[in-house]
Amino acid sequence: AATEDVNKVFTAEELKAEGEKVYAANCVACHQANGQGIPGTFAALDGSKIANGPKAGHVDIVMNGKTGTAMAAFKHLSDVQIAAVVTYERNAWGNTAGDVVQPSEINQFRK
Repeated sequence: AATEDVNKVFTAEELKAEGEKVYAANCVACHQANGQGIPGTFAALDGSKIANGPKAGHVDIVMNGKTGTAMAAFKHLSDVQIAAVVTYERNAWGNTAGDVVQPSEINQFRK
């Protein structure tokens, strides 16, 4: 991860494919493969205001977690991994944000 080029621009397809892998490794236990979460315990991402809202808010929750909830911080993931998983979540299941998050945006967010 240390040798990643955060300035590389990835296609939406590349980000979604990588994001699906990152999601499977880090998010699926709580948010489930279908993005529905576990009602009353873990939030659904399918149709959520976070995954369909402003990118900055989505990135902030993935990186820093959410106080008062089970959502942990994932800032230990690389810029590429965070960009990929956020892009995946914003375009998976019934989510139609239609946008992408590039690693350079995550790099700037960290500053």
